[in-house]
Order: sequence, then structure tokens, then C-alpha cells
Amino acid sequence: MCNGCSVRASGIDFTCIYMYYPGMSLQSLPCYCATLRQAARAVTVLYEEMLADSGLHAAQFTTLQVLETAPGLTTTEVAGVIGIDQTTATRTLALVKKNGLAKDMIGDDRRQRRWFLTPHGLAQMKKLRPRWEAAQRAFELRLGRPEALALKQASFTAASRLAAS
Repeated sequence: MCNGCSVRASGIDFTCIYMYYPGMSLQSLPCYCATLRQAARAVTVLYEEMLADSGLHAAQFTTLQVLETAPGLTTTEVAGVIGIDQTTATRTLALVKKNGLAKDMIGDDRRQRRWFLTPHGLAQMKKLRPRWEAAQRAFELRLGRPEALALKQASFTAASRLAAS
């Protein structure tokens, strides 16, 4: 794994920050939060390995997926769909905009921005989709398809219920 390397690939600035190294001796942790974060880091590494030379982090790819599926969302709506705070959404959208993958247009008033993929962003999504699908398959192979599907559903249920409280 890398150690904070910085690379420019496919015209995109990419700084690599891994928070989890597969060689670590993981231990079962005492709380739900720590255990879910441990799992999230491991999953993030898997997906970022598949996207490594694309210059995108998993969070940026997720943002592009959302914009591809639902173009014209506001920054607030993007944050809500992904389940991140507005500041993080603003920073992520600024990065994908800087790399020419998305553009913003003024919304209902001057403060509101609506987001769309650029032609370059659409082409990048088409190019990266097979890698994302490979990450999905690798995840299912390592966990087992039924377990992967159950984990996805349980995670979504947890996020939905906890966000509502």
C-alpha cells in the first residue's frame, strides 16, 4: 500500500490516503461504531484499489454515481442521498468539478447549485464501471453473496434509522 503518495492519472489529481492496511492484525472491537468504521475502512481499501489509477477516491466515485443517476441535485440533496454533511459534500463536489468531471449551475436562487456530470465525467463513469463491478464481485467473493447482500441491507437499515433519530 502507499503512504500518502500523490499522483496525477487520467488528468485527475489524486492524493492517496489509506487508513487501513490489509497486513494489520485486526481485533474484534468493543463497540458498534469502532467495528463499523473498521469494516468501512477495509471495504474502502478494496474499492480504492480497483479505482487506484483512475485518480478517484471511493467517495468521489460514489458522488459521480449519484449525479449520473439523479442529475441536477443540489449540494444539499447530494449530501442527503449519500448521508454526509453539507461541508463534506461541498468539498467532494469541488474536487470532481476541479477535475472536470462535474459542473454546477445556479439553481432557484444564486446561493443554490445544481450538479451535473460533464461529458468527461460521463466518459469516466463508463470507463470505471467495469472496475466498480469487479470491486462488487470481489466483495461478494470474500464475504459470500448472501452475506454481502444481508450486510448491505442491514447497513442501509442502520443508517436510515440512526439518521432519523
